[in-house]
Amino acid sequence: MTMLCAALVAGCSGPGIGATETPTTAEDPSTSTATSPSTDTDTDGSTTVTPTSSGSTSSGSDTVDPQTSVTDGEESMCDPWMQDCPDGYKCMAFAPEGEPAFTGTMCTPVAQNPGKVGDPCKVEGGWWTGIDDCDYGLACWNINHADNTGQCVALCTGNPDAYDCPGSDDICVFWVAGLAHVCLQGCDPLLQDCPEGQGCLPDWASNGQRFVCLAEYSFEEGQEFDPCEFSNVCDPGLLCWGAESAIECGEDVPYCCISFCDTSDPQCNGEGAECVSFYSDVGGDAPPEFADVGICVIPG
Repeated sequence: MTMLCAALVAGCSGPGIGATETPTTAEDPSTSTATSPSTDTDTDGSTTVTPTSSGSTSSGSDTVDPQTSVTDGEESMCDPWMQDCPDGYKCMAFAPEGEPAFTGTMCTPVAQNPGKVGDPCKVEGGWWTGIDDCDYGLACWNINHADNTGQCVALCTGNPDAYDCPGSDDICVFWVAGLAHVCLQGCDPLLQDCPEGQGCLPDWASNGQRFVCLAEYSFEEGQEFDPCEFSNVCDPGLLCWGAESAIECGEDVPYCCISFCDTSDPQCNGEGAECVSFYSDVGGDAPPEFADVGICVIPG
């Protein structure tokens, strides 16, 4: 598989189309930001559209202006691990409007009556502002561009070498290393046991050793063999992979949606397709819990 570093992704992702991108918009994945949950190398060459955190928040009745949200009136860096902002502020990733990925961090105000983990949230102005109405230590994620709403998720705790997620079994995903690290729900790609509107996809930062729930942006498209550009623009149970993996994908597109399958009960729809281990293309040994995870491809 060829390696693809999508412009929107602050990195590359795994084998099939894995670079995680983050459409902060549930409306137009092509314009979504590409801060991938883990900005990792995608062996397969594709990116995941995954809404970033950022936010908008209004303190009380006053709307917070992203340009004046920094405590000193300028874009000043802070440490998202240390959360070294003054009281009443939190350290959040942000990007200048028009940039495709997070580029820095700044101190933004914590909203009055802020949302807790799992609560609906809203960002103001767009995913890039770094301002939201989630509580300290949380970020608004999986942003729907149509109305700038999402869900509050926890920021990872610890440091780059020893990190964790507070009080949960979630997985710490490095969206943009050094800037954005969030706790996302782990899942099983064969069960697709994520909340509605999300799909279970590889965390490419772990080289596919883990799977996490990511917002799914297929809309009316994203069915099996449909062309795709990012991992999470396929329907749940499908993965954006190299088009050479399925005859039905055609020769005029680089990537298309193919199905996960169970190697212990192999069933595939594509002509000549076989259920092969997901890790045969990704590399590395399959974790015991994902030993039966396969993908339907034409054997190479």
